[in-house]
Amino acid sequence: MRWPPETFLQWKFERLAARGVRVTVASTVPRRKAAARVAGAELHRVPHPHEPRPLKLMGVIWQSLMLSRLSPRRLATLVAAVRRPSPSALTKTPWPRTIGLLRAYLGLARLRPDVVHFEWERAAVRYLPLLAVWDCPVVVSCRGNVNAYSRSPQHERWAKGLPRAYENAAAVHCVCEALGNEASPYGLDRRKAWLIRAALDPEFFRPASYRRSEGWPMRVISVGRLIWMKGYEYGLQAIRLLVDREVPVELEIVGDGEDRPRIVATIRDLALDREVRLRGRLTSQEVRDRLQRADVLLQSSVTEGIPHTMLEAMACGLPVVAAGCGGIPEAVSDRREGLVVPPRDPTAIADALEALWRDPGLRTRLGEGGRARVLSDFTLNRQTQDFLALYEHVTTVVGASADGR
Repeated sequence: MRWPPETFLQWKFERLAARGVRVTVASTVPRRKAAARVAGAELHRVPHPHEPRPLKLMGVIWQSLMLSRLSPRRLATLVAAVRRPSPSALTKTPWPRTIGLLRAYLGLARLRPDVVHFEWERAAVRYLPLLAVWDCPVVVSCRGNVNAYSRSPQHERWAKGLPRAYENAAAVHCVCEALGNEASPYGLDRRKAWLIRAALDPEFFRPASYRRSEGWPMRVISVGRLIWMKGYEYGLQAIRLLVDREVPVELEIVGDGEDRPRIVATIRDLALDREVRLRGRLTSQEVRDRLQRADVLLQSSVTEGIPHTMLEAMACGLPVVAAGCGGIPEAVSDRREGLVVPPRDPTAIADALEALWRDPGLRTRLGEGGRARVLSDFTLNRQTQDFLALYEHVTTVVGASADGR
């Protein structure tokens, strides 16, 4: 996990800590960033996988001695679990890789948590061997798009480990119904699924205190990682269509990622250098400020859960134009909180944006509807109660069932 974590996770940890939950976050954060403080959470630093080999070996020896003093059985169990063939291999893990894995696992094996919560599916797969030594329930969050990642060659090993991760989980947290449906073919028992929606602080993400000017051009904003799943090329094609229709428009893209060169090339190919600006990665406060100055949020994704940035825009009273994929229709009803368009359809996106440009009253109504929806269904208080109920369930009901076997 990142350190400091994403803002929505920081809010979650802070609220849980206020209710008496002790939260420890494991992260491979570099030492230079480990000094950051997060209210409600303490950091357990995991060694980075690319540290020098001699340092890695020394760390394994030292941590093995520490764990053997605490519990020789845990050390033996962990080594056996690491050496066990993975779902994508037929032979035992070779010793060089075993050393690297032990370096990552040994410090965590000394912890004695009441509940382990993997906030991302890939982390659950990567740290599967630790389940053999942690004598506690495990929760796995399903936040991303399982289908999209599982079909990527670079995520093949992760995808093959998903069924085992779901099998060993006492519960699986899904941020929307759509992700639960997508995870089922990969081994998710729907009886384990808990729907707990995303949440944010509506006092932080709030409408601007000043009135937006109705001048030109229309200010469109997109926020998210620069990756193929966000469908930026379809949004850019829609902006080109608006320019050709002589609709005054500007698009601001906030975020960074592996597809930045491709997006830059697309902007140039479409001759949109004057209309489109890439702002890079910004802080939560900077994102909020830019949302408050915008006229509409464009979410042109081709696959999604429920994007936090879309909820943040809605909380700021911003109407959204969103592709109706994944869990987006669970948060945005067409013509109530925004305009929902088919995925991969630049013309439909352009038509929706033009409709908002021509009708300021529609922008206002949809913005107010989005804000009301966030206040109704995506509050931190509701999310905190749901997580507390989940943790109580896995430590009492599920834990009692396991003890009785």
